[in-house]
Amino acid sequence: MNALISRSRPRLLQETQLQEAAGSIPSNIREGYGRRCGPERNQFFRYARGSAEETDERLRANFKAKRLHAKLFWRLHNRLAVITRMLNALMSD
Repeated sequence: MNALISRSRPRLLQETQLQEAAGSIPSNIREGYGRRCGPERNQFFRYARGSAEETDERLRANFKAKRLHAKLFWRLHNRLAVITRMLNALMSD
């Protein structure tokens, strides 16, 4: 995400929030795996899922503002959808 943000011309909308949301996805997944199974672990997976959804929304805003090409938006959107589904499956354990 950092490379996308630094290369983008014109600059992306809400780039700081986008960077923070995207960065918190793997951080919360790692934090969750450091916890025992159950509610404590699931809470961090929920944080990661929320960050994935926020990242997707920030990307969507940039796509609508024509600051992100369709091919790149859809590739990232689909990856975030897979991450969200993965997190949902992990929380059902």
